[in-house]
Amino acid sequence: MIRILLTLLGVVTAFAASAQAQTVQRDWTPYEQNKQCMISENFYNTTYRSDGTKYWFIPDNSMATIILKWHVTGDQFLNEMEYVSRKSFAACFNGERECGLPLNYNIANELSQFDVPENGVSTAYFKNPPPASAVRNAMAVVGDCFGSAGEGIYLDEVELTETDLPIDICFRAGQTMFYRGENYRSEAPPMTDAQIARYREWGMLAYYLINQVRNKPDKGATRCGVAPIELIPTFMQYYDDNNYAALEDPVQIAAREAEAAAAAQAAAEKQAREDEYLRKSKRERLLARNDYQRFGTLDGCQIAYSYVFGGINRDKMSFIVDPVPDSGISWALQFEKTQAAGQACPAMPQELGDWVAKQDPKLFEAYGAEEEFRNNKPNIWNENDWKAFVERWMWRDQTFAETYVQGGNCQAAIWYSRNIAHDWSKFSQAEEDFVGLARVFDRWGAPDKALCAAIPPDVLPLARKTWERHYNQVMREKARQQAEWDAANRREAARRAEIDAAYDELLNWKPPYQKQSELRCYNVEETKYGTRQRCFSD
Repeated sequence: MIRILLTLLGVVTAFAASAQAQTVQRDWTPYEQNKQCMISENFYNTTYRSDGTKYWFIPDNSMATIILKWHVTGDQFLNEMEYVSRKSFAACFNGERECGLPLNYNIANELSQFDVPENGVSTAYFKNPPPASAVRNAMAVVGDCFGSAGEGIYLDEVELTETDLPIDICFRAGQTMFYRGENYRSEAPPMTDAQIARYREWGMLAYYLINQVRNKPDKGATRCGVAPIELIPTFMQYYDDNNYAALEDPVQIAAREAEAAAAAQAAAEKQAREDEYLRKSKRERLLARNDYQRFGTLDGCQIAYSYVFGGINRDKMSFIVDPVPDSGISWALQFEKTQAAGQACPAMPQELGDWVAKQDPKLFEAYGAEEEFRNNKPNIWNENDWKAFVERWMWRDQTFAETYVQGGNCQAAIWYSRNIAHDWSKFSQAEEDFVGLARVFDRWGAPDKALCAAIPPDVLPLARKTWERHYNQVMREKARQQAEWDAANRREAARRAEIDAAYDELLNWKPPYQKQSELRCYNVEETKYGTRQRCFSD
Protein backbone atom coordinates (compact mmCIF):
# COMPACT_ATOMS: atom_id res chain seq x y z
CA MET A 1 0.00 0.00 0.00
CA ILE A 2 2.81 2.41 0.87
CA ARG A 3 4.53 1.76 -2.48
CA ILE A 4 1.24 2.43 -4.38
CA LEU A 5 0.67 5.70 -2.52
CA LEU A 6 4.26 6.85 -3.16
CA THR A 7 3.93 6.06 -6.83
CA LEU A 8 0.64 7.88 -7.14
CA LEU A 9 2.12 10.84 -5.29
CA GLY A 10 4.97 10.92 -7.81
CA VAL A 11 2.51 10.84 -10.70
CA VAL A 12 0.48 13.71 -9.26
CA THR A 13 3.66 15.71 -8.65
CA ALA A 14 4.89 15.10 -12.19
CA PHE A 15 1.67 16.22 -13.85
CA ALA A 16 1.31 19.17 -11.53
CA ALA A 17 4.79 20.35 -12.41
CA SER A 18 4.18 19.84 -16.13
CA ALA A 19 2.16 23.06 -16.13
CA GLN A 20 5.47 24.87 -15.79
CA ALA A 21 7.23 22.63 -18.34
CA GLN A 22 10.44 23.93 -19.90
CA THR A 23 10.26 24.43 -23.63
CA VAL A 24 13.77 25.81 -24.24
CA GLN A 25 17.17 24.66 -23.19
CA ARG A 26 18.45 25.93 -19.86
CA ASP A 27 21.37 28.29 -19.39
CA TRP A 28 24.66 26.55 -18.79
CA THR A 29 27.49 28.42 -17.12
CA PRO A 30 30.58 27.93 -19.34
CA TYR A 31 33.99 27.37 -17.85
CA GLU A 32 35.40 30.68 -19.03
CA GLN A 33 32.84 32.69 -17.04
CA ASN A 34 32.86 30.44 -13.98
CA LYS A 35 35.95 28.49 -12.92
CA GLN A 36 33.90 26.71 -10.29
CA CYS A 37 32.42 24.41 -12.95
CA MET A 38 34.32 21.17 -13.65
CA ILE A 39 33.08 20.87 -17.23
CA SER A 40 34.21 23.24 -19.96
CA GLU A 41 32.55 23.85 -23.29
CA ASN A 42 36.08 23.66 -24.73
CA PHE A 43 36.04 19.90 -24.23
CA TYR A 44 33.15 19.31 -26.58
CA ASN A 45 32.05 20.20 -30.07
CA THR A 46 28.79 22.05 -30.53
CA THR A 47 26.14 19.66 -31.88
CA TYR A 48 22.99 20.71 -33.73
CA ARG A 49 19.57 19.12 -33.50
CA SER A 50 17.35 18.44 -36.49
CA ASP A 51 15.46 21.69 -35.83
CA GLY A 52 18.67 23.73 -36.01
CA THR A 53 19.06 24.40 -32.29
CA LYS A 54 22.42 23.57 -30.72
CA TYR A 55 23.37 21.67 -27.61
CA TRP A 56 26.56 20.65 -25.87
CA PHE A 57 27.66 17.05 -25.73
CA ILE A 58 28.06 16.38 -22.01
CA PRO A 59 29.26 13.00 -20.69
CA ASP A 60 26.48 11.22 -18.84
CA ASN A 61 28.43 8.45 -17.12
CA SER A 62 27.52 9.57 -13.59
CA MET A 63 24.29 10.61 -11.90
CA ALA A 64 25.58 14.17 -11.51
CA THR A 65 26.44 14.62 -15.19
CA ILE A 66 23.09 13.10 -16.20
CA ILE A 67 21.33 15.72 -14.07
CA LEU A 68 23.49 18.46 -15.64
CA LYS A 69 22.60 17.12 -19.08
CA TRP A 70 18.93 17.23 -18.09
CA HIS A 71 19.38 20.86 -17.03
CA VAL A 72 21.18 21.89 -20.24
CA THR A 73 19.19 19.85 -22.77
CA GLY A 74 15.73 20.83 -21.58
CA ASP A 75 12.71 19.08 -23.01
CA GLN A 76 14.92 17.13 -25.44
CA PHE A 77 16.57 15.30 -22.53
CA LEU A 78 14.87 11.91 -22.93
CA ASN A 79 15.21 11.93 -26.71
CA GLU A 80 18.97 12.57 -26.52
CA MET A 81 19.86 10.19 -23.70
CA GLU A 82 21.18 6.73 -24.51
CA TYR A 83 19.44 3.62 -23.19
CA VAL A 84 22.40 2.60 -21.03
CA SER A 85 22.42 6.01 -19.31
CA ARG A 86 18.65 5.96 -18.83
CA LYS A 87 18.78 2.52 -17.26
CA SER A 88 21.52 3.68 -14.91
CA PHE A 89 19.56 6.85 -14.05
CA ALA A 90 16.60 4.71 -12.99
CA ALA A 91 18.50 3.96 -9.78
CA CYS A 92 17.79 7.56 -8.67
CA PHE A 93 14.02 6.86 -8.74
CA ASN A 94 13.81 3.34 -7.31
CA GLY A 95 15.70 4.05 -4.08
CA GLU A 96 19.03 2.45 -5.06
CA ARG A 97 20.83 5.83 -5.28
CA GLU A 98 20.40 9.14 -3.49
CA CYS A 99 20.31 11.81 -6.20
CA GLY A 100 18.01 14.41 -4.66
CA LEU A 101 15.07 13.05 -6.68
CA PRO A 102 11.75 11.67 -5.42
CA LEU A 103 11.01 7.96 -5.23
CA ASN A 104 8.93 7.04 -8.29
CA TYR A 105 8.78 3.44 -9.47
CA ASN A 106 6.83 4.27 -12.63
CA ILE A 107 9.60 6.61 -13.84
CA ALA A 108 12.25 4.06 -12.84
CA ASN A 109 10.41 1.36 -14.80
CA GLU A 110 10.02 3.52 -17.93
CA LEU A 111 13.66 4.60 -17.86
CA SER A 112 14.68 0.94 -17.75
CA GLN A 113 12.72 0.15 -20.92
CA PHE A 114 14.48 0.20 -24.26
CA ASP A 115 11.82 2.56 -25.69
CA VAL A 116 10.31 5.15 -23.36
CA PRO A 117 6.49 5.32 -23.64
CA GLU A 118 5.54 8.39 -25.67
CA ASN A 119 2.99 9.64 -23.15
CA GLY A 120 4.40 8.03 -20.03
CA VAL A 121 5.02 9.48 -16.60
CA SER A 122 8.70 10.07 -17.33
CA THR A 123 7.93 12.05 -20.52
CA ALA A 124 5.86 14.52 -18.54
CA TYR A 125 8.26 14.61 -15.60
CA PHE A 126 11.38 15.45 -17.62
CA LYS A 127 9.71 18.37 -19.37
CA ASN A 128 10.47 20.16 -16.10
CA PRO A 129 13.93 21.30 -15.03
CA PRO A 130 15.73 19.30 -12.31
CA PRO A 131 14.50 20.13 -8.81
CA ALA A 132 16.76 22.19 -6.53
CA SER A 133 17.55 19.10 -4.43
CA ALA A 134 18.89 17.28 -7.52
CA VAL A 135 20.90 20.35 -8.57
CA ARG A 136 22.48 20.52 -5.11
CA ASN A 137 23.30 16.79 -5.25
CA ALA A 138 24.91 17.11 -8.71
CA MET A 139 26.89 20.21 -7.73
CA ALA A 140 28.77 18.08 -5.18
CA VAL A 141 30.39 16.37 -8.18
CA VAL A 142 30.48 18.81 -11.11
CA GLY A 143 30.66 22.12 -9.24
CA ASP A 144 28.73 25.28 -10.07
CA CYS A 145 27.64 24.49 -13.64
CA PHE A 146 23.90 25.19 -13.33
CA GLY A 147 23.75 28.95 -13.90
CA SER A 148 20.78 30.61 -12.25
CA ALA A 149 19.46 27.22 -11.11
CA GLY A 150 22.44 26.97 -8.75
CA GLU A 151 22.05 30.40 -7.18
CA GLY A 152 22.02 30.29 -3.42
CA ILE A 153 23.96 27.00 -3.33
CA TYR A 154 27.59 27.55 -2.39
CA LEU A 155 30.46 25.18 -3.04
CA ASP A 156 31.31 24.72 0.62
CA GLU A 157 27.74 23.54 1.22
CA VAL A 158 28.39 20.62 -1.13
CA GLU A 159 31.91 20.04 0.31
CA LEU A 160 33.78 21.43 -2.70
CA THR A 161 36.10 24.41 -3.00
CA GLU A 162 37.73 26.37 -5.79
CA THR A 163 41.46 25.63 -6.07
CA ASP A 164 44.36 26.91 -8.11
CA LEU A 165 46.46 23.75 -7.99
CA PRO A 166 48.09 22.25 -11.11
CA ILE A 167 45.69 20.03 -13.00
CA ASP A 168 48.18 17.14 -12.78
CA ILE A 169 47.42 16.73 -9.07
CA CYS A 170 43.67 16.38 -9.64
CA PHE A 171 44.39 14.01 -12.53
CA ARG A 172 46.48 11.73 -10.31
CA ALA A 173 43.84 11.75 -7.56
CA GLY A 174 41.05 11.11 -10.10
CA GLN A 175 43.00 8.28 -11.71
CA THR A 176 43.36 6.55 -8.33
CA MET A 177 39.65 7.01 -7.59
CA PHE A 178 38.73 5.71 -11.05
CA TYR A 179 40.56 2.46 -10.23
CA ARG A 180 39.12 2.39 -6.68
CA GLY A 181 42.57 2.83 -5.20
CA GLU A 182 43.83 -0.45 -6.67
CA ASN A 183 46.19 1.19 -9.19
CA TYR A 184 48.36 4.33 -9.29
CA ARG A 185 47.90 4.95 -5.57
CA SER A 186 51.62 5.43 -5.01
CA GLU A 187 51.66 8.10 -7.71
CA ALA A 188 48.80 10.16 -6.23
CA PRO A 189 48.23 12.36 -3.15
CA PRO A 190 47.63 10.17 -0.08
CA MET A 191 43.92 9.34 0.42
CA THR A 192 42.11 6.88 2.67
CA ASP A 193 39.83 4.16 1.30
CA ALA A 194 36.86 6.06 2.75
CA GLN A 195 37.86 9.26 0.92
CA ILE A 196 38.35 7.40 -2.35
CA ALA A 197 34.88 5.85 -2.05
CA ARG A 198 33.23 9.11 -0.91
CA TYR A 199 34.58 11.32 -3.69
CA ARG A 200 34.83 8.71 -6.42
CA GLU A 201 32.28 10.34 -8.74
CA TRP A 202 34.20 13.62 -8.56
CA GLY A 203 37.45 11.74 -9.19
CA MET A 204 36.09 9.77 -12.14
CA LEU A 205 34.82 12.98 -13.75
CA ALA A 206 38.15 14.74 -13.12
CA TYR A 207 40.03 11.78 -14.61
CA TYR A 208 37.78 11.72 -17.67
CA LEU A 209 37.85 15.48 -18.27
CA ILE A 210 41.58 15.90 -17.71
CA ASN A 211 42.23 13.04 -20.12
CA GLN A 212 40.36 15.15 -22.65
CA VAL A 213 42.51 18.14 -21.72
CA ARG A 214 45.64 16.13 -22.33
CA ASN A 215 44.34 15.20 -25.75
CA LYS A 216 43.63 18.85 -26.50
CA PRO A 217 46.26 20.87 -24.59
CA ASP A 218 45.69 23.94 -26.74
CA LYS A 219 42.10 24.18 -25.55
CA GLY A 220 42.22 22.69 -22.07
CA ALA A 221 42.61 24.12 -18.62
CA THR A 222 45.85 23.94 -16.64
CA ARG A 223 44.41 24.30 -13.14
CA CYS A 224 42.23 22.00 -11.05
CA GLY A 225 39.19 24.28 -10.78
CA VAL A 226 37.26 22.63 -7.96
CA ALA A 227 38.11 19.79 -5.59
CA PRO A 228 36.73 18.27 -2.35
CA ILE A 229 37.53 20.47 0.66
CA GLU A 230 38.59 17.44 2.69
CA LEU A 231 41.32 16.55 0.18
CA ILE A 232 42.89 20.01 -0.19
CA PRO A 233 45.42 19.58 2.68
CA THR A 234 46.81 16.37 1.15
CA PHE A 235 46.81 17.98 -2.31
CA MET A 236 48.81 20.93 -0.96
CA GLN A 237 51.25 18.60 0.79
CA TYR A 238 51.67 16.65 -2.45
CA TYR A 239 52.32 19.96 -4.23
CA ASP A 240 55.13 20.79 -1.80
CA ASP A 241 56.62 17.30 -1.60
CA ASN A 242 56.92 17.01 -5.38
CA ASN A 243 58.28 20.53 -5.91
CA TYR A 244 55.51 21.70 -8.24
CA ALA A 245 56.50 25.30 -7.41
CA ALA A 246 59.75 24.87 -9.33
CA LEU A 247 57.82 23.50 -12.31
CA GLU A 248 55.65 26.62 -12.31
CA ASP A 249 58.47 29.13 -11.80
CA PRO A 250 58.48 31.52 -14.83
CA VAL A 251 62.29 31.64 -14.97
CA GLN A 252 62.56 27.84 -14.99
CA ILE A 253 59.72 27.53 -17.49
CA ALA A 254 61.49 29.98 -19.79
CA ALA A 255 64.76 28.07 -19.37
CA ARG A 256 63.09 24.74 -20.18
CA GLU A 257 61.36 26.24 -23.20
CA ALA A 258 64.66 27.72 -24.42
CA GLU A 259 66.38 24.37 -23.91
CA ALA A 260 63.61 22.56 -25.79
CA ALA A 261 63.76 25.12 -28.61
CA ALA A 262 67.55 24.74 -28.85
CA ALA A 263 67.22 20.94 -28.90
CA ALA A 264 64.56 21.16 -31.61
CA GLN A 265 66.76 23.51 -33.65
CA ALA A 266 69.76 21.17 -33.26
CA ALA A 267 67.63 18.20 -34.28
CA ALA A 268 66.33 20.09 -37.31
CA GLU A 269 69.85 21.06 -38.36
CA LYS A 270 71.06 17.48 -37.90
CA GLN A 271 68.14 16.21 -39.96
CA ALA A 272 68.87 18.78 -42.67
CA ARG A 273 72.53 17.72 -42.80
CA GLU A 274 71.54 14.05 -42.99
CA ASP A 275 68.96 14.77 -45.69
CA GLU A 276 71.52 16.66 -47.72
CA TYR A 277 74.05 13.86 -47.30
CA LEU A 278 71.51 11.21 -48.33
CA ARG A 279 70.35 13.30 -51.24
CA LYS A 280 73.92 13.72 -52.45
CA SER A 281 74.57 9.97 -52.10
CA LYS A 282 71.40 9.13 -53.97
CA ARG A 283 72.25 11.59 -56.74
CA GLU A 284 75.69 9.99 -57.20
CA ARG A 285 74.13 6.54 -57.35
CA LEU A 286 71.60 7.62 -59.97
CA LEU A 287 74.23 9.35 -62.09
CA ALA A 288 76.45 6.23 -62.04
CA ARG A 289 73.90 4.21 -64.09
CA ASN A 290 74.01 3.66 -67.83
CA ASP A 291 70.96 4.23 -70.05
CA TYR A 292 69.80 0.61 -69.88
CA GLN A 293 69.97 0.60 -66.08
CA ARG A 294 68.14 3.93 -66.09
CA PHE A 295 65.30 3.28 -68.55
CA GLY A 296 65.27 -0.50 -69.01
CA THR A 297 62.67 -1.42 -71.65
CA LEU A 298 60.30 1.52 -70.93
CA ASP A 299 58.91 3.44 -73.88
CA GLY A 300 58.33 7.21 -73.98
CA CYS A 301 54.79 7.09 -72.58
CA GLN A 302 55.84 4.86 -69.70
CA ILE A 303 58.74 7.18 -68.91
CA ALA A 304 56.41 10.20 -68.89
CA TYR A 305 53.97 8.31 -66.66
CA SER A 306 56.80 7.54 -64.23
CA TYR A 307 57.67 11.24 -64.14
CA VAL A 308 54.04 12.17 -63.38
CA PHE A 309 53.70 9.52 -60.71
CA GLY A 310 57.02 10.52 -59.15
CA GLY A 311 55.99 14.18 -59.24
CA ILE A 312 52.69 13.50 -57.48
CA ASN A 313 54.44 11.52 -54.74
CA ARG A 314 57.67 13.50 -54.58
CA ASP A 315 59.40 14.02 -51.25
CA LYS A 316 62.61 15.66 -50.05
CA MET A 317 64.67 12.94 -51.76
CA SER A 318 63.01 13.50 -55.13
CA PHE A 319 64.78 15.21 -58.03
CA ILE A 320 61.54 16.09 -59.83
CA VAL A 321 61.43 19.78 -60.78
CA ASP A 322 58.23 21.81 -60.28
CA PRO A 323 54.73 20.47 -59.43
CA VAL A 324 52.93 18.25 -61.93
CA PRO A 325 50.55 20.32 -64.12
CA ASP A 326 46.86 19.48 -63.86
CA SER A 327 46.81 18.33 -67.46
CA GLY A 328 49.55 15.81 -66.56
CA ILE A 329 47.34 14.16 -63.95
CA SER A 330 44.43 13.91 -66.42
CA TRP A 331 46.78 12.47 -69.05
CA ALA A 332 48.13 9.87 -66.57
CA LEU A 333 44.57 8.70 -65.82
CA GLN A 334 43.91 8.30 -69.55
CA PHE A 335 47.22 6.46 -69.94
CA GLU A 336 46.23 3.94 -67.25
CA LYS A 337 42.97 3.21 -69.08
CA THR A 338 44.67 2.72 -72.43
CA GLN A 339 47.30 0.46 -70.89
CA ALA A 340 44.61 -1.69 -69.29
CA ALA A 341 42.76 -1.91 -72.61
CA GLY A 342 45.91 -2.54 -74.67
CA GLN A 343 45.33 0.65 -76.68
CA ALA A 344 47.74 3.24 -78.05
CA CYS A 345 49.24 5.88 -75.78
CA PRO A 346 47.09 9.05 -75.61
CA ALA A 347 48.54 12.27 -77.01
CA MET A 348 50.49 14.26 -74.45
CA PRO A 349 49.36 17.88 -73.76
CA GLN A 350 51.88 20.62 -74.58
CA GLU A 351 51.94 21.75 -70.95
CA LEU A 352 52.90 18.25 -69.78
CA GLY A 353 55.50 17.89 -72.54
CA ASP A 354 57.14 21.15 -71.43
CA TRP A 355 57.16 19.94 -67.79
CA VAL A 356 58.74 16.57 -68.71
CA ALA A 357 61.42 18.40 -70.74
CA LYS A 358 62.51 20.24 -67.59
CA GLN A 359 63.44 16.99 -65.83
CA ASP A 360 67.02 15.67 -65.84
CA PRO A 361 66.92 12.26 -67.60
CA LYS A 362 70.10 11.16 -65.80
CA LEU A 363 68.19 11.35 -62.49
CA PHE A 364 65.14 9.47 -63.80
CA GLU A 365 63.60 6.86 -61.49
CA ALA A 366 61.08 4.44 -62.93
CA TYR A 367 57.77 4.13 -61.10
CA GLY A 368 57.89 1.15 -58.73
CA ALA A 369 61.56 0.39 -59.42
CA GLU A 370 62.73 1.04 -55.86
CA GLU A 371 59.86 -0.95 -54.34
CA GLU A 372 60.50 -3.86 -56.69
CA PHE A 373 64.23 -3.75 -55.92
CA ARG A 374 63.64 -3.85 -52.17
CA ASN A 375 60.83 -6.39 -52.09
CA ASN A 376 62.06 -9.05 -54.52
CA LYS A 377 64.97 -11.38 -53.82
CA PRO A 378 67.57 -10.90 -56.56
CA ASN A 379 68.61 -13.91 -58.61
CA ILE A 380 72.32 -13.63 -57.83
CA TRP A 381 74.81 -16.17 -56.51
CA ASN A 382 78.13 -14.37 -56.71
CA GLU A 383 79.53 -12.88 -53.48
CA ASN A 384 80.55 -9.68 -55.26
CA ASP A 385 77.01 -9.29 -56.64
CA TRP A 386 75.59 -9.54 -53.12
CA LYS A 387 78.01 -6.85 -51.96
CA ALA A 388 76.95 -4.62 -54.84
CA PHE A 389 73.32 -5.20 -53.87
CA VAL A 390 74.08 -4.13 -50.29
CA GLU A 391 75.95 -1.01 -51.44
CA ARG A 392 73.05 0.02 -53.65
CA TRP A 393 70.55 -0.56 -50.84
CA MET A 394 72.67 1.51 -48.44
CA TRP A 395 73.64 4.24 -50.96
CA ARG A 396 77.36 3.51 -50.44
CA ASP A 397 78.83 6.86 -49.34
CA GLN A 398 77.12 6.93 -45.96
CA THR A 399 78.69 3.62 -44.93
CA PHE A 400 82.04 1.87 -44.54
CA ALA A 401 83.25 -1.66 -45.23
CA GLU A 402 84.01 -4.01 -42.34
CA THR A 403 85.65 -7.41 -42.18
CA TYR A 404 83.36 -10.23 -41.09
CA VAL A 405 84.97 -11.96 -38.12
CA GLN A 406 83.53 -13.74 -35.11
CA GLY A 407 82.64 -11.12 -32.49
CA GLY A 408 83.59 -8.22 -34.80
CA ASN A 409 81.75 -4.97 -35.53
CA CYS A 410 79.83 -6.36 -38.51
CA GLN A 411 78.50 -9.34 -36.57
CA ALA A 412 77.58 -7.02 -33.70
CA ALA A 413 75.66 -4.69 -36.04
CA ILE A 414 73.78 -7.60 -37.66
CA TRP A 415 72.88 -9.14 -34.32
CA TYR A 416 71.70 -5.78 -32.97
CA SER A 417 69.60 -5.11 -36.08
CA ARG A 418 67.80 -8.45 -35.88
CA ASN A 419 67.34 -8.78 -32.13
CA ILE A 420 67.41 -5.39 -30.38
CA ALA A 421 66.58 -2.58 -32.84
CA HIS A 422 62.85 -1.81 -32.57
CA ASP A 423 62.53 1.94 -31.83
CA TRP A 424 62.14 3.07 -35.45
CA SER A 425 61.24 6.64 -34.46
CA LYS A 426 64.79 7.20 -33.18
CA PHE A 427 66.62 5.70 -36.17
CA SER A 428 68.50 7.77 -38.70
CA GLN A 429 67.79 6.94 -42.34
CA ALA A 430 71.00 4.91 -42.52
CA GLU A 431 70.11 2.89 -39.41
CA GLU A 432 66.60 2.26 -40.71
CA ASP A 433 67.96 1.06 -44.06
CA PHE A 434 70.51 -1.28 -42.49
CA VAL A 435 68.09 -2.76 -39.94
CA GLY A 436 65.59 -3.48 -42.71
CA LEU A 437 68.30 -4.97 -44.93
CA ALA A 438 69.66 -7.22 -42.14
CA ARG A 439 66.18 -8.63 -41.54
CA VAL A 440 65.53 -9.08 -45.27
CA PHE A 441 68.81 -11.01 -45.57
CA ASP A 442 67.75 -13.24 -42.68
CA ARG A 443 64.41 -13.94 -44.41
CA TRP A 444 66.07 -14.61 -47.76
CA GLY A 445 68.88 -16.72 -46.32
CA ALA A 446 71.36 -14.38 -48.02
CA PRO A 447 75.01 -14.38 -46.84
CA ASP A 448 75.55 -12.16 -43.80
CA LYS A 449 79.13 -11.58 -44.88
CA ALA A 450 77.87 -9.36 -47.72
CA LEU A 451 76.26 -6.99 -45.18
CA CYS A 452 79.74 -6.02 -44.03
CA ALA A 453 80.25 -4.14 -47.30
CA ALA A 454 78.13 -1.19 -46.08
CA ILE A 455 77.91 -0.68 -42.31
CA PRO A 456 76.40 2.70 -41.24
CA PRO A 457 78.48 4.37 -38.49
CA ASP A 458 75.26 5.34 -36.65
CA VAL A 459 74.42 1.75 -35.78
CA LEU A 460 77.77 0.78 -34.27
CA PRO A 461 77.98 2.38 -30.77
CA LEU A 462 74.78 0.85 -29.39
CA ALA A 463 75.26 -2.33 -31.43
CA ARG A 464 78.75 -2.81 -30.00
CA LYS A 465 77.54 -2.19 -26.45
CA THR A 466 74.50 -4.48 -26.65
CA TRP A 467 76.45 -7.15 -28.52
CA GLU A 468 79.22 -7.22 -25.91
CA ARG A 469 76.66 -7.47 -23.13
CA HIS A 470 74.94 -10.28 -25.00
CA TYR A 471 78.25 -11.95 -25.93
CA ASN A 472 79.55 -11.80 -22.35
CA GLN A 473 76.28 -13.21 -21.09
CA VAL A 474 76.48 -16.02 -23.64
CA MET A 475 80.08 -16.73 -22.69
CA ARG A 476 79.23 -16.78 -18.99
CA GLU A 477 76.37 -19.15 -19.66
CA LYS A 478 78.59 -21.38 -21.78
CA ALA A 479 81.26 -21.38 -19.04
CA ARG A 480 78.65 -22.26 -16.45
CA GLN A 481 77.30 -25.08 -18.59
CA GLN A 482 80.83 -26.31 -19.35
CA ALA A 483 81.66 -26.33 -15.62
CA GLU A 484 78.49 -28.31 -14.93
CA TRP A 485 79.29 -30.74 -17.73
CA ASP A 486 82.89 -31.16 -16.52
CA ALA A 487 81.73 -31.84 -12.97
CA ALA A 488 79.13 -34.30 -14.24
CA ASN A 489 81.73 -36.01 -16.40
CA ARG A 490 84.09 -36.31 -13.44
CA ARG A 491 81.35 -37.81 -11.30
CA GLU A 492 80.43 -40.19 -14.10
CA ALA A 493 84.05 -41.22 -14.58
CA ALA A 494 84.52 -41.90 -10.87
CA ARG A 495 81.32 -43.91 -10.76
CA ARG A 496 82.33 -45.86 -13.88
CA ALA A 497 85.73 -46.64 -12.39
CA GLU A 498 84.05 -47.87 -9.22
CA ILE A 499 81.66 -50.07 -11.19
CA ASP A 500 84.45 -51.42 -13.40
CA ALA A 501 86.58 -52.34 -10.39
CA ALA A 502 83.66 -54.14 -8.77
CA TYR A 503 82.89 -55.95 -12.03
CA ASP A 504 86.49 -57.04 -12.49
CA GLU A 505 86.61 -58.37 -8.96
CA LEU A 506 83.42 -60.33 -9.48
CA LEU A 507 84.52 -61.72 -12.84
CA ASN A 508 87.91 -62.95 -11.61
CA TRP A 509 86.72 -64.38 -8.31
CA LYS A 510 87.59 -68.07 -7.55
CA PRO A 511 86.61 -69.89 -4.36
CA PRO A 512 89.61 -70.74 -2.13
CA TYR A 513 90.65 -74.48 -1.97
CA GLN A 514 89.89 -76.16 1.34
CA LYS A 515 91.08 -79.71 2.29
CA GLN A 516 88.15 -82.02 3.00
CA SER A 517 88.40 -83.28 6.59
CA GLU A 518 85.52 -85.77 6.39
CA LEU A 519 85.14 -88.97 4.28
CA ARG A 520 82.88 -88.73 1.27
CA CYS A 521 80.89 -92.05 1.13
CA TYR A 522 77.98 -93.56 -0.76
CA ASN A 523 75.97 -96.81 -0.44
CA VAL A 524 76.73 -99.66 -2.80
CA GLU A 525 74.90 -102.81 -1.57
CA GLU A 526 72.96 -104.37 1.29
CA THR A 527 74.53 -107.10 3.50
CA LYS A 528 73.36 -109.03 6.47
CA TYR A 529 75.32 -106.64 8.51
CA GLY A 530 73.62 -103.59 6.97
CA THR A 531 74.31 -101.16 4.11
CA ARG A 532 77.76 -101.31 2.68
CA GLN A 533 79.48 -98.03 1.76
CA ARG A 534 82.36 -97.01 -0.35
CA CYS A 535 84.24 -93.87 0.60
CA PHE A 536 86.69 -91.44 -1.01
CA SER A 537 89.39 -89.93 1.00
CA ASP A 538 92.18 -87.41 0.27
